Amino acid sequence: TLPYWLLNFQETVALLIGKTEFVATSQANIVKKALMAAREEGATQLGLNVEGLTVDSPVPYKLSTFREKIDEDKPKQESKQDSHNSLLQKLEVLMSDARLKFMMTEWNSDGIDPFPIVIKQLTGDGPQPHIVDLSGVPNEVAGVSSAVIARTLFNLKIWQTPPERESDPVLLVCEEAHRYVPNRGEAQYEAAQEAIRRIAKEGRKYGVGLLLVSQRPSEVEATVLSQCNSWIVLRITNDTDREHVRSILPDSMSGLTKMLSGLRRQEAIFVGQAAMLPSRILIRDLKPEQLPRSNDIDFDKGWQTESISDAQAQTIVNRWRYQHK
Repeated sequence: TLPYWLLNFQETVALLIGKTEFVATSQANIVKKALMAAREEGATQLGLNVEGLTVDSPVPYKLSTFREKIDEDKPKQESKQDSHNSLLQKLEVLMSDARLKFMMTEWNSDGIDPFPIVIKQLTGDGPQPHIVDLSGVPNEVAGVSSAVIARTLFNLKIWQTPPERESDPVLLVCEEAHRYVPNRGEAQYEAAQEAIRRIAKEGRKYGVGLLLVSQRPSEVEATVLSQCNSWIVLRITNDTDREHVRSILPDSMSGLTKMLSGLRRQEAIFVGQAAMLPSRILIRDLKPEQLPRSNDIDFDKGWQTESISDAQAQTIVNRWRYQHK
């Protein structure tokens, strides 16, 4: 669950208006006024002090209230209602999309503040690490979703006391990092880029670490990569990726990149603050129960079995249609 009310003003605008089209100032102002009014009403329902709230305050609000506030703001002349109507239509589309139930489910204002529960999802007790699977999330909200997670973790640490930070550091691992912080200006990931870039630059002093994992380092934004102080680099055969790694490493270590194409499986170059000396290391074998579920499929073994039956195909189709496993 990553509720819509956790989005700040900038992320809400990105979701409703989008960055790929011209963001009219009038539409952003409509969202701002409606969002502020809806948050104030939500704060009143929870018994919170309305004074001091901002449009970015993580206060739950009802989507129905948000829609009402946009509708109330409509000008009397129908010719001037286009901006309001387009926002209402986009909101309706998002709410009716079954793939977005994790975000667009209406808040049940039962008097219980859900914000601590959402925080516990990300940093609470229980098995570690906490895995947030965004693989099935539509592209139009994947960027906003990852931005909310990164920003929430960072803000959580900002509002902790120094002793609380010291006893509860957090490491944010971005698998397939080139998707969230690409070196090209992809509009849908602009918010995620800003949030992760901030953690890379300022996170350490607040107790938030960042681990970037990517098979294509040349596609990850150089600003973020340059903030990484330790590197584990496995075999790289692509010249562009090797050159990119060479440009990021200190001059005294750039010669290590010459051996990257010749590394064996499980061999890596380990350099940076976490390594006492720049080293060529061998990653140990893991027990079967320790291996990640992302292991490659054995094609040879799979092709020796029977093809899927009609009944199996129907089951798969139903899973696909209704978006559940």
